[in-house]
Amino acid sequence: MKEETPHYRVVVIGSGFGGTMTALPLADAFKERGKKEKVLILERGTWWTTPVSTVQDKEVRAAEHLAKAGQPVQFWSSQNHFRGFIDIFTRCFRRTKDVNIFTRLFKRFRNEDGLFDLTRFGTRGFLGLFGGKSDGITVIRASGVGGGSLVYSNITIAPPDFIFDDERWVTTWDETTRQKYYDLARHAIGYSVVSMLGARKANRFPLLGDLTDLSKEEKEAILDTMVNTGLSSIVTRTARLDPHFKTPTQNDIPGLKQISIEESDKNPPENQNRLWLDRARVFQTAMHGLTRDYGAVVLSINDLTSENSPLGSTFPPPNYPVDGSKAKNYCERQSRCNVGCLPGARHTLNKQLMAAALGTPNHPDPLYKENLEIKALAEVDVIRALPGGGYEVRFIQRRKDDPSLFNDQTVRADMVVVAAGCIGTNEIMLRSKERADALPNLSEKVGYGFSTNGDYLAFLEKTKNRASIVRGPVTTSFAHFNTNERGTGDDGPDGTSTPDTEYFHTIEDPGVPPALASVIGEGVPLIQSLSRGNTGEVFILHAALRYLKKRSVQYFRDFFSNYRERGQTFRSEEELVSNMICVVGMGRDGADAQFTLGQGNGETTLRVKKPGGARFWDDGIYAAVERTLARLAEKLRPDGSDYKFFNPFLTDVADSVGNKSIALSHPLGGCRMAHDATGGVVDEFGRVFDKSKTGGRPYYEGLYIADASIIPTALGVNPSLTISALALRIADEIVEELKTRWPASGQPNSPDNPQ
Repeated sequence: MKEETPHYRVVVIGSGFGGTMTALPLADAFKERGKKEKVLILERGTWWTTPVSTVQDKEVRAAEHLAKAGQPVQFWSSQNHFRGFIDIFTRCFRRTKDVNIFTRLFKRFRNEDGLFDLTRFGTRGFLGLFGGKSDGITVIRASGVGGGSLVYSNITIAPPDFIFDDERWVTTWDETTRQKYYDLARHAIGYSVVSMLGARKANRFPLLGDLTDLSKEEKEAILDTMVNTGLSSIVTRTARLDPHFKTPTQNDIPGLKQISIEESDKNPPENQNRLWLDRARVFQTAMHGLTRDYGAVVLSINDLTSENSPLGSTFPPPNYPVDGSKAKNYCERQSRCNVGCLPGARHTLNKQLMAAALGTPNHPDPLYKENLEIKALAEVDVIRALPGGGYEVRFIQRRKDDPSLFNDQTVRADMVVVAAGCIGTNEIMLRSKERADALPNLSEKVGYGFSTNGDYLAFLEKTKNRASIVRGPVTTSFAHFNTNERGTGDDGPDGTSTPDTEYFHTIEDPGVPPALASVIGEGVPLIQSLSRGNTGEVFILHAALRYLKKRSVQYFRDFFSNYRERGQTFRSEEELVSNMICVVGMGRDGADAQFTLGQGNGETTLRVKKPGGARFWDDGIYAAVERTLARLAEKLRPDGSDYKFFNPFLTDVADSVGNKSIALSHPLGGCRMAHDATGGVVDEFGRVFDKSKTGGRPYYEGLYIADASIIPTALGVNPSLTISALALRIADEIVEELKTRWPASGQPNSPDNPQ
């Protein structure tokens, strides 16, 4: 007898910011309705957690808890030396059978459940090894429960308001409504989505002061559901230290947390900033002469409450035991954010999803036991609209013990939310549109409007002051250029230039994980190799041989000379890169590229191109970023030297072998919002257009997209907060839709004639 296809009220594809911010409000709505309606999250990756003891998990029980729940789980790489580098590239990089001849023929070279997915677009060349040609971009993205939150830099920042003045933003939200959803997103990321929902129900949002006037149940709904301890700005060498930010004046841009570098007889800068991380101090001091709009970033990382913070019943509660409160994990300044936080301090969404669907070792009862289910290692292929309404989602379910093996599976749902990330969502929607039995009436604009978000990576090999890029959170500080504020243009803070917001961009100061710093001397050729999408055994062997060849000579020499002069062999990773600095840039690119499906014959699954065959790096935003970096290099490099920032993905060497590309981690667009199907794929609430329909509801009923792919322009800043705000707004729309199409009775109504 044929098994009945499982049916869910809602299927959410993806578990990143878009997926989590829609799935948890829906599960909460179902729980309130008192029915066993369920949300199913399909996630192509596995669960990831820390292998070492933390404040909250001293016995390292999280992995065991997940395994007992039948979930696949892996540990972050824990080594901070060369062995960590090998571990990251052998175990944590995702490699499928389509990468090259080795992965096609030999299963041992595959790694379908890896965390990092280095996605290259173009042709693969001979056997996937030689002669490939890049389309001009390489994207680093995550594969795991929690999506992009597993590898993001924790920066929780909103773009300037003028970004939304672009006519491509078809939203009807005004500034007040937009700010409301950004505040909701800050709480959802900073504490938890469930806590945010509790605060909103109690009509106490945003949360200010104490909560003593609320009922016991209302307090529990807000406080007891907090997974994290709030957003932080981390610039000091250890937790609990007061950074003594500059006291703002009437001439300063409001809200910035800046280094204090004004001369004072009583408290000179060297005393004020003696407890700052070197990188934060060097970066902010340099930016002081370049733009007025700079300061500490707001991070979604737990940190111990600063030493001068008030105690008592104020909200938020302090993050250390006071009046019976319980301490949470906190940042230990290991500069490992992007490869896995060992202390468990980052606000990765897997924590929220585990508490919601599976419970935790300390609180084993799930928040939504009857209303939320997560399938990991479930990679969606296509979405099919059913003739009688609802959808069929087809996916491959990989085996936990051997992810190279899988079964084809299908589920059905009344509603589907696609939140597989920019790349994943575009690929799923393009495949579904191509098939006559799936979603053939999708807009012809599927794949259009892709943006690199102006992402740019660069290194300065020599700085005059110690930067110590392996200490701290991954990012401490930012600087905005070409805003509508005086003194943010190319001519610096004297106000003589008029900022050109068309080329608005952001510069940040990322650190480098110690495991990667251990091979930083080989960094340029290795990173260029990565630009070819090469993360397989050939790359790893190449890296190991170069490292060992260099180190073996050093070991031999230093063994006999170390007694006279301490050799390089015995220097730490921090010392090896102490006078190097890395920056990332983001800015307003044209957001005019297009995704298409690859046609086989050595092409990658997705292809991407700019109009008229233009090259991605010729977009005007990159010239603007490079001008800023040239000015920054003048302030950072040793006096009399000519060191410049260089982007290893854009060198002449990379160009000579057809692999020059923009390396990015913030892809946007491709399923952009618009007024109708002639301009885009969804409306402002993520409802997917059906081009065959007219009238008041020209949509595929119950089909939504809620991730970075719907963003119609570049943001010029890290996008996680904006994705979350949009997704929470979409979730509100879906909850309202449930009330009309699927009321508490559970019987569906006609969308054109609701009860």
